Amino acid sequence: MTQKYDASSSVVRRLPRYYRLLGELERNGQVRTSSRELGRRLGMTASQIRQDLCCFGCFGQQGSGYSVAEMAEKTDTTVEQSR
Repeated sequence: MTQKYDASSSVVRRLPRYYRLLGELERNGQVRTSSRELGRRLGMTASQIRQDLCCFGCFGQQGSGYSVAEMAEKTDTTVEQSR
């Protein structure tokens, strides 16, 4: 069953940026990342990153961040569903 998410069009428009950055992190062998790092690299606040990601199920862990592979997979799936 396909899961539906409640995300604004602004969040959906940012997904490809997340996906490209996550792909870069994966290619560089990075396993985990933080909302702070994502925000710095994307020119956004860590808070905005967390809010966006919560639209697709909050899957980070406080203090240890996000799994790059899990985020990339979830972002890819969501981008595909939004097309």
